[in-house]
Amino acid sequence: MAANLPRLRAGRLLLEVQGMQRKWESYIVALVGTDITNLTLCYYKDAADKLPTGMIHLHSASVDLMEEVFCVITLEQTWYLCADTPHDAEEWVDLICTTLEAAAMDAPFPSHADPPASSNIGDGGSRRRRLSSHITTSTVQEIQSRDMSTRVDEFLEMYVRSDEADIRSQAARGALSWSCLRNITWRLWLGCLPMDAPLGEWVDITTRHRRRYDQLRAKHVPRGLCGHDEVLSSSFLTNDLDDHPTEKRSEDEVAHMIWKDVRRTRCTMQFFQNDRIQRTLLHVLLVYAAEHPTISYNQGMGELLAVLVYLLHVERWKVSIDDQSEEDSYVHVDMVDVDTTNVLDATGLLQMRPFAAIKATCTTNCKHAVATLLATLTDDRFLEHDAFALFEQVMERMAPMFCPHATSCDRRGEFSPRRDDSSLLQAQCDHIHNVLLRRVDPVLAAHLHSFHIPPEVYLLRWLRLLLAREFPMYQVWVIWDSIFGLSPTDFAFVDMLCVAMLHDSRMLLLAQDDTTGLLHALKELGGSHSKLVESARKMHTQHQLDALYEHFQQR
Repeated sequence: MAANLPRLRAGRLLLEVQGMQRKWESYIVALVGTDITNLTLCYYKDAADKLPTGMIHLHSASVDLMEEVFCVITLEQTWYLCADTPHDAEEWVDLICTTLEAAAMDAPFPSHADPPASSNIGDGGSRRRRLSSHITTSTVQEIQSRDMSTRVDEFLEMYVRSDEADIRSQAARGALSWSCLRNITWRLWLGCLPMDAPLGEWVDITTRHRRRYDQLRAKHVPRGLCGHDEVLSSSFLTNDLDDHPTEKRSEDEVAHMIWKDVRRTRCTMQFFQNDRIQRTLLHVLLVYAAEHPTISYNQGMGELLAVLVYLLHVERWKVSIDDQSEEDSYVHVDMVDVDTTNVLDATGLLQMRPFAAIKATCTTNCKHAVATLLATLTDDRFLEHDAFALFEQVMERMAPMFCPHATSCDRRGEFSPRRDDSSLLQAQCDHIHNVLLRRVDPVLAAHLHSFHIPPEVYLLRWLRLLLAREFPMYQVWVIWDSIFGLSPTDFAFVDMLCVAMLHDSRMLLLAQDDTTGLLHALKELGGSHSKLVESARKMHTQHQLDALYEHFQQR
């Protein structure tokens, strides 16, 4: 029973009660639970009551904050609660969101005694940790439990009936949050699956990628690390080695550095403490470092890889197409109602390119062809192979972030001059701070400039990790949707996200009057990921229009 569960926090709040006329009533509200299945807000009329008057189940809830009022949105209804002060309401929201996040990552629940994430920063007041948690553990579990029929329907809706521009636009607004095929969309945007290749070639293309990775792993990963049962205890992973410049490191030293970082990667998530997953990260990073010696390995790469690996894990289909029940085999499709004037069969489907925007009724064999394709693309046995393919494409765009001498696409707009010198990263930071931010918010830009803090001090982590450490994993996916969808060739949209991070927190930053407080505030910026993406998207559109106007003015 909820009454017997451990309390994470309790206090008196006003609760809006439904009835003939809505009214506020005072209750003792307690946040209780041990995991996502029983996480609950219980409310009592009196502190001495043993049984709650009512309960708000949080397993699929999102939370929003409006001054001293916060609302808990569940599948059944929206609950409104009111605290004495905005600060109290913010603490409640922060604890609920933190607990939901901990449940999603199988991490220990926070207690009310833990320092709140929205604690005061310098003299600038408090910040909101995040306003909404639209993707919770229940959503991840729901994605993993979707049957093949549901996945086939989503595939047809996205890659057959929709056009590419529409999917990119919707993705930038968070529409892929409920998708179980996000990893396939990313493969298309990043080039793992060529956009002009027919669907029928996807299996062969994916198989070639996987065979290539098998060959590279056999070539670069020591035999003792290729299995799945051995403990990672090779001498070159357990012995301390002196740090050396990247170009002078031996393979053993690189492996040692990677292994140390792998053990620290997302250490609060139980998923990344699994031996198989740690081995996956180690293998992929070792192979990449060996195949790309100019870049080799640098800290932060594991964080990028972790985002990809967890997404692939969540969206894996763990049941063979041969193991489907008769109910999921599509033999039940009623062909009598099919519009024979616009029918898509398996042959037509496999000859089609993605995002064809065709409104057609799919036959039984067409759906079975999609199911077979999905079973191959999301085969759990090849998670490591697919992670390498995605990671290699991400790093092709991210090379200048980790190796200044590596060349990459220009990141400052289609009409800007290309820079190939060793200061690409510094030039990008200067461009964000001195050009983009100055256009959007000249007052804030001048304020930051007055402290003489090099922009790379706070921008480096944001740029290198694509904001992966500033938000929970599920929100990072939404942010990466916008980066990959709006700027797939150079990830330039991350520049606008950095500007939006600063602009959306301008009051907090402008309130800082010393360097220490400002640096602390810059390190702790966060907030609503959806608001961040929306702000950056508007800036991105305006920047494109300005660049186009300047281009024609110069002609």
